[in-house]
Amino acid sequence: MHDIIDFISIKQKKNNEKLHRMFRKANSLQDAKEIDKLVTDKTLVLQDHKLFLAFLKYLEGKDMNPETVFKDVLQLPKHQFEERYRMNWQSVVQLCFTFLAILKENNPEQYIDFIQSN
Repeated sequence: MHDIIDFISIKQKKNNEKLHRMFRKANSLQDAKEIDKLVTDKTLVLQDHKLFLAFLKYLEGKDMNPETVFKDVLQLPKHQFEERYRMNWQSVVQLCFTFLAILKENNPEQYIDFIQSN
């Protein structure tokens, strides 16, 4: 069992490093094809839907537009995003990809508009 846990933690660490490399600079994911590839391949593990809904409720309580927050997490450097929103960048990236996966499944046209406008 210990080997399985080590494998999961190593895989998560690699994914986190990949995320950091991809988003360390502003506009590092301007290519809609690259974003779509991450969503389609499910390279980023989708967050629990209850957590996602709770995050949306939190944003609503703060009068923040979820689409704006999700676009900013894809466009702003990590430090700038965290400074502006006072949120953990990595957590919001994960939630953003949950948002994108849901959007792609339920509203493909809006999904395409979102990733192309990024």
